[in-house]
Amino acid sequence: MADFVEFALRFSHITFGIMWIGANFYSVGVMSRVMPRVEAPARKQVMLRLMPVALRYIPVTAVLTIVLGAALYVYMGDFRANFLVGSRWGQTILAALILTVGTFVFGIVYVVGSGRNLQVHLAEDQCGHAAEVAVLQKRLARGQPIITVLGLIIVGLMVAASRGV
Repeated sequence: MADFVEFALRFSHITFGIMWIGANFYSVGVMSRVMPRVEAPARKQVMLRLMPVALRYIPVTAVLTIVLGAALYVYMGDFRANFLVGSRWGQTILAALILTVGTFVFGIVYVVGSGRNLQVHLAEDQCGHAAEVAVLQKRLARGQPIITVLGLIIVGLMVAASRGV
């Protein structure tokens, strides 16, 4: 039974981690290159439909990644804090957890916050806040690659931990 619990936690944690970082990769790698080529009225319509989904999907996958990872961390350490903090493996996982929570907070405050504010302006018939919209778009354009890079660092820490480092 213990092997199944560990497998289920590990599988779920990795799956949601892929979904979280994958969504960021898609946003940075595809959407940021395609959207500037789309005419303004069509771009606005796409963003109005895409943003509500992304602003719910990405934070939910992030939370599930963190919660399942923390549960796996505690489960694999047999609920012994000494093992988790006193071993190289535990320290690597703890560093990844701290970086993950920091990435999540940055994403919620900086990126999702900007996205929600931008969504409000996009929903207006006549938006007279062009300067504010431009700032919000720049914040999104800067924040998403930062999250993606931090996500890659976290994945590297996870790989190192899985090899017993």
